[in-house]
Amino acid sequence: MKRLLAMLALSACSEDPGTGRVVGSLSIPACEAGEPLEVTCEPDIPLETCEAFDLQADFFALEPYGDGVLMRFQKGGRILALTDALVLTIGDHRLLRGNLGRTLPVGPDQNIRGALGLFHLCPDSTQSYAIHGFIRFEAFGVDKNDHVRGVLERLEVRDGRALGGVGRLLGVLHGDFDFQVHKGRPYQPFAE
Repeated sequence: MKRLLAMLALSACSEDPGTGRVVGSLSIPACEAGEPLEVTCEPDIPLETCEAFDLQADFFALEPYGDGVLMRFQKGGRILALTDALVLTIGDHRLLRGNLGRTLPVGPDQNIRGALGLFHLCPDSTQSYAIHGFIRFEAFGVDKNDHVRGVLERLEVRDGRALGGVGRLLGVLHGDFDFQVHKGRPYQPFAE
């Protein structure tokens, strides 16, 4: 009986976390204790290929709510207020039907919106980050064990405090992701 319980506990903890990366270039004016964060490449390296900054994402989650979903690419499974994360909100996931393999816009006025939180890396920053760019889904689903796979294409990180959300360019991110939808905590913090 003890052996069976141990095997069940081990299998519950062995869910595939998925793979992915969020990399690029960032220049944050006041990151920690008023000091800037400069994680950039040499000028001869295009922003689209720069990998000076690495979010070190190792936790990927999709949280459905109504017709929308929240996608999290983050370092660790902690709550967002304690970690660094790229968050994409899809207002109506049904609009992705028939659009797999197509490049879709990400921005404040789009069906797919983005935000960057650097709560661990830049704990003193009051910066708001708006995301503008593109994403391409190769696979997408919202049910348990569905695959979510795609590419982040030139996501511009901009000062979100500017009127209209198109402020100064603070960086450019890109990457890819491939994970399964999991239900319950920590993938869905408010799951029953």
